[in-house]
Formats: sequence, C-alpha cells, structure tokens
Amino acid sequence: MTLTMPIRSFPLLVFALCAHPAIAQSIRPVADRLDAIVSYPLVIAIAADDERKLRSPVETKLDDGRVMRSTPYWVGISPQHTQLGWTSAPGVWTATTYESISKLSLTQRPVGAWFINIQLPIDAVGQGLWIDATRYELNWLPDPERTALEVSSQADKKELESFWALRLPSDARDDPAIQSVIDQYHHNPLENWRALLLTNGLDPALTRTREPGSGADQSLESLDLELSMDTPGADLLRTLARQNEARWQIILGRIWLIDPDAAVRLKSQLMRTARFGDRTLPLWEWDSARLAQLAHDLLSPFVDDRTRVLRANAWLETRPRALAWIIDDQGQLEADSGRFIATLGTLSLPQSPGTSLLRIDSPSRSGASSPELATLSPYRLTPINITIDPIELAPSNPTLETQPVRIRTGRWSATRQVIASPTPARPPYVRIGPLLNDWTMRSLLTNRPLENATTPIASSSAGILRRVAPPSRTDQTAHWQLYFELTSPNPQSPNESLTLWVGPYTNPFAVWTIRPNGQVEFLRGSRLSIGLPMITTRILDDRWVAMIDLPSGAFDEDQILQLGIERTDARGVHTAWPRRMIPDQPEPGRLAIEGDRFDGLSPN
Repeated sequence: MTLTMPIRSFPLLVFALCAHPAIAQSIRPVADRLDAIVSYPLVIAIAADDERKLRSPVETKLDDGRVMRSTPYWVGISPQHTQLGWTSAPGVWTATTYESISKLSLTQRPVGAWFINIQLPIDAVGQGLWIDATRYELNWLPDPERTALEVSSQADKKELESFWALRLPSDARDDPAIQSVIDQYHHNPLENWRALLLTNGLDPALTRTREPGSGADQSLESLDLELSMDTPGADLLRTLARQNEARWQIILGRIWLIDPDAAVRLKSQLMRTARFGDRTLPLWEWDSARLAQLAHDLLSPFVDDRTRVLRANAWLETRPRALAWIIDDQGQLEADSGRFIATLGTLSLPQSPGTSLLRIDSPSRSGASSPELATLSPYRLTPINITIDPIELAPSNPTLETQPVRIRTGRWSATRQVIASPTPARPPYVRIGPLLNDWTMRSLLTNRPLENATTPIASSSAGILRRVAPPSRTDQTAHWQLYFELTSPNPQSPNESLTLWVGPYTNPFAVWTIRPNGQVEFLRGSRLSIGLPMITTRILDDRWVAMIDLPSGAFDEDQILQLGIERTDARGVHTAWPRRMIPDQPEPGRLAIEGDRFDGLSPN
C-alpha cells in the first residue's frame, strides 16, 4: 500500500513535538503529550530500545486494567524523483509490518517511525494509558461534533453551518495547480485533513456520515485517504488521517465558539489562494511542521479557550500581509528621459475584506524619494511600474549596480533591489544565464529569490552573446550571435525548446522558439519584417548546442538589445533568465545589453 506526499514534511511532523528526554523503557511514545479524542481510536508514534520486541503486538492498558493489543507498523515516506513545482514534490508513503521491514537495512527503510493503533473504548474518558509499566496522562479532547451540541439558538446553528460550509470556491478548486495539491494531500495520512478543508470545509457532519454502517452516500468515499490497495496497514493509515482531521475540527470548532471572526480568519488563512493572471495558485502555510506545532499549542490542556483564541490570533499576525518581487528590471524605457521602467509583482494578502493602499519609494536622480501610490485588490497579482535611473558602469567595474525600492502597505514593508545598470557588451563576450527555476510557493512567501532556483547540472543552461565578425560602419548591430549549451538527459526530446524574447517587455520586437533539430518558429512580435534568425544546432550525448545569429532588427535605434530567455527541458521543467518566473507567467523579464560598447567603433 503506497501513498504520496511532500517528502520533507514527515520527519518534522513526527518528531517536532518530541520534547522530553528518552527514559529507560523498552517501548515508549515519541511525543511528549498524547491527545485522545472521545470515541476515536488513538494512533501514536512509538520508539523501542530493542525493535525485536515489536515483532509481537504492543500491549497497552487503561487505569481500570483493560488491555489493548496493537500491531506495530513502520510508517514511512520515500522520495519521489519529480521536478520541483509550485508546491513541494511528493513522496511515497508505506505502512509495513515488522516481519517485512526487518528484512531491510536501516539505510533502505523509508524515513519514518513506528506507529500503533490503540482501540480505546468509548467509556475510557478520563483514564490514563499504561505502556511498558509506565503511566501516561491522556489529554482528552471532545468529539468534533461537540461544537454543534454547545450551540443553543437556531441563529447560531445557521451561523455554525455557514462556517463549516466555508471552503475554496469551485473555480479555484478546478485550477490544475489546486487539484494537484489536493491530490497530494489525499495521499497523505498526516495532511488529508487539508484536502477536506479545501473541498468540503472539514465539516464534522460529513466525517460522521463516512463512518461504517452510517449508510453514507458513495460519493463521500472520495473524502477518505486514497490507498492503492487494501492491506493490513491501511486501517492504521486511515485512522491516522481521521485523527488529524478530527484534531483540526476540534480546533476550529472551539475557536468559533468563543470568537467566530477569529475562526473564519484562521480557516481562510489555512486555505488561502491568489489569482496570478488566469491562474489560481495556493498561498497557504507551506510548513507542515509549523502547522503541527500550531495544532499542538491550540489543543494544549493548560490554556483556556480565551487564551486559545489569543494564540490563534498571534499566529495569524505572523502571516505576510503582502508580497512583492521583481518581474522585469529593464524591459521598458521612458521615452523622454531614458530611465528604465521596471515592473514589480505585488499581492495584497489582507485578513479582512477590502483593498489596500500601496506606497512605493524609489530613489531619483536628485537622491530624494519619489513616492508612488497604488490601490491593490486583495489576493490578485497587480503589476506595478516604477522608473529607475540607469547607473552607467565604469570600464573597470564588472558588477551590475542595483537600486533599492521600498514598498509599504499598512504595517508591512519590504525592500527589493532592481538592476539599474545596463549591461555593456565587452570583449570577449557577454555571459547569459544561468537560467533559473520558476518561483515556488515557499520561496515567494519567504522572499528567498535564490531558494531552489538553480537547476541540476544535468539540465543546466548557459550561453554567451558574442561578435562573430566585425560590424560595418553602416550597421553596428550586425554579426551578433547567441551561443547556448543546454545539458539534457535526452537532448532529442520533443519537450526541449529554447525561446528568445527580444525587444520591450509586453511589446517584444520578436519571439522565437528554437528546437534541437534547428527548427525555429516565430511566435509573435511587433516587427514583422525582422525575419528569423539564422540557426545552427548540434545534438550531443548529454546536451544540445544552439548558435543563433541575430538579425539587426533585434536591437533598437540606440543599439540596445533587450533580451529575455525561457527554456523547457526534456523533463518539462521551465526555467528563465534574467529573473525567475511565476508558473504560467506570460513572458520573462529583460536585461538591456548595450551593443555599441563591444569594439568602440562609431558610424561617424
């Protein structure tokens, strides 16, 4: 039986809450607190100083002497070698008996821990649990449907029903990116609750109707953890998934009873999305270990409900209120001044409905700040244009200069660096690349532009811009060539392509896609007479090479080449230069390359 989930989550989720030191016991719980839910079995991770004791069922007892026996399973996850996407790559889950796992060496095991499923009687409430002659206090939690029982008036009942009905809108759920993540969660016993949150609001009433013998609609079976086959470990994994589902239902229900607005904000934050053009992408909490710690805190027996709400609000206050990143640095020029017009991507992420006022401060030639104001619609990408003074480089300076841009909305502020120097074309060549992976949800939310940005050597891309012959005095833009080497495990793959964007951002002179076989396609452009570049390609064992002779029309009247690059490799992975791109972003940013600096010739 196998399942898929993000690989990095499991060790953190299992062991993040292990605070107490190991004691001299042959078998003991891993966690420092055991949360038992009324009428639910209890699934816990355990450790053993001698694993051979796990070949037999683990015996546990209640205070009243009743004994339960549970078969141990090694629940683990193995990495799946897939390309990095907007959310983390999945792994494969397995639940394995001692007899099977003992045949593997420790290095061959999937990353994980031993788990047992303890069938607690419904009348065990208030009792403790004995494992290996040591008593453990149980933190007894109410049934998830208890919230409905504590609501008295019909008006409150309707409000509660509306709260549990809160879920992602259908148009967001239908986006392929959202569907992909929901599918990952449905294969993950620790995070199936998140799939249910997105699809049905995590309604406890639906949980009860899925119980055996309830006469549930067959369509509700899709809410359960998805397993590839029915094996003995399937029951444990399904119970583990139900347990995590119930924990979050209890959290949300408790908070709603004391502060409905806080509960709505928390639930909305856990399933937050945003529109990026025609796409809806997740922007919820990416760190599963952080969510596990939040749940641990909100279910603590040492705080009252008011403090629970305060802790939930404190967590909400740590969520980013806005995002900002550079889409394009030098793709447009201001006609009268020659200043660069850079494009920032901005997203307002308010916790209450309404627009946000954005203030942008960028330095001017005089050194004074020139603030610009913009109104942002919530949860929707808003491109913002700002002007930047070019900084010319000295002949001895090889490093491009940047200009800081400060963005503020409410109490949130950030500074982003825009490339302000045009790139002088100097002998022997101008280096192009490396091409960078698309943004991921984690890297964008944490503002880490280079996190997971580089590609493996086996799929890397780099190039140069060079002169292949001296220019004529009547055509300074002649004889420029782009030379690219694109490593690939399958250089003849039909997926392989290189796309060049030349000319201004949003209004390119030409866009060409080049294939390893030398085929070139004109996709779009404002200069219809520019023609196609001359292309020479070679396919080698581990790469393909493209030599692209640029037509003169690729440069503007000031001999500036505004260039952006995209590649799709054999695996279908998209990369770009000079900036990372959001998945399905219409076009890459540009850098401006000054072609009149290479050989010092002048038409005069």
